[in-house]
Amino acid sequence: MTLTKNGEIGLALLIAVVLVLPSIMLCLIYEEAPYHTVAGEPVREAADAAGISVADVEGTLWNMAGATGGKTYTLTDAEGNTAYIATQAFNCAESRDAAVRLYNAHTLGKGKPVGSMIVVGQYIVYATPANSPIFAKLVPALQQAAKATT
Repeated sequence: MTLTKNGEIGLALLIAVVLVLPSIMLCLIYEEAPYHTVAGEPVREAADAAGISVADVEGTLWNMAGATGGKTYTLTDAEGNTAYIATQAFNCAESRDAAVRLYNAHTLGKGKPVGSMIVVGQYIVYATPANSPIFAKLVPALQQAAKATT
């Protein structure tokens, strides 16, 4: 083998790694949450369990395939923090997971809103602001609700 041949092989390997490795990493990192029906209002129940008060609730429907409706909650805690939590139910796991992939496909500032997302059964729960102490208190109760129904 000549030096040129080795260089070509190295370049081909580098291109393969750069193109294939990110796809493999996404497949390994992304863990699909099981789809199941969660009864009731998981955010309201988690807020009650965490001692957070619900100031306002409005119905909402995201313009996405498979979305069946949800609610937007305005939550406040004893320290005076306010957070907006939006939920959306989906009719199947594929629709719900497509919405999560669409959210993750955008970069911050380029179409991706600033917030935090969690999947609970058939719901996507999205919170703003992203570093909200209220959402940090809600997540354990939401995860408990998701585990209780599986």
